[in-house]
Amino acid sequence: MRSVVHNVCSNIARLNNVGKLSHSAISLMLKKSLLGTRMIKQVSFFKRRKDLSTEDFREHWRSKHADVVRRLNGLVRYVQNHALEASSGFDGIAEVWFEDMESMRANVDTPELKAIRRDEENFIDSNSMGTILTNEYVIKEAESVVVDQKLMALVNRLEHNDAATFHSIYRDQLGPLVAAVPNIHRYVQAHTRSGIYRTNRQPAYDAVASLWFAEVDALVSSPEMHAVREVEHAILDFDRTRIGAVEEIEITL
Repeated sequence: MRSVVHNVCSNIARLNNVGKLSHSAISLMLKKSLLGTRMIKQVSFFKRRKDLSTEDFREHWRSKHADVVRRLNGLVRYVQNHALEASSGFDGIAEVWFEDMESMRANVDTPELKAIRRDEENFIDSNSMGTILTNEYVIKEAESVVVDQKLMALVNRLEHNDAATFHSIYRDQLGPLVAAVPNIHRYVQAHTRSGIYRTNRQPAYDAVASLWFAEVDALVSSPEMHAVREVEHAILDFDRTRIGAVEEIEITL
């Protein structure tokens, strides 16, 4: 069994011209200053409507739907992640940030949220869509914010660990090991918030990982990756984890 990072890096090695500037250095610094302990990140994942081409799906999401979402009250940041390969198990992952739960909940039953739900029907397969609320942890952030490629993983844990134990190992043990792999510029974990577990519900995913890097070969072949794989195999359910290379698009609010 291969690691999440190794699997995606191998796929990305086949891609050409997927490099893209991340959001600007100025934007990143401003947003980072807002990402305090109360910041809420909502992550939604979905596939396109089967009657739409990939190009039509991406165009609608990037333009028309972005215009609708940016009207949400209290929205701090909005990022679209467009899948670059069909094998990733998703066509898109949307990330939206709110300052706190109160700001996010204030949108319930508002015309703005209802407009979003109506427009989702125009390009998203509703049966494929899911959402989790997360707390974000920036594990590594290099001084330079210009990166070439990004991968994302929708992560599920092995059942022998409860959610709290998994999140602790994932952040405090696996996190530093991944950060030590050469040529990783930025590494962020978003952990599903604990409230859903307290009500005996099982979220679609236990965490979302985002990794920005330039050199695929250096990641795959580095000795540091062996330590990453050992911990991953002990805590991650690879059969229920979805991974893929994405194009990150930061939507201006």
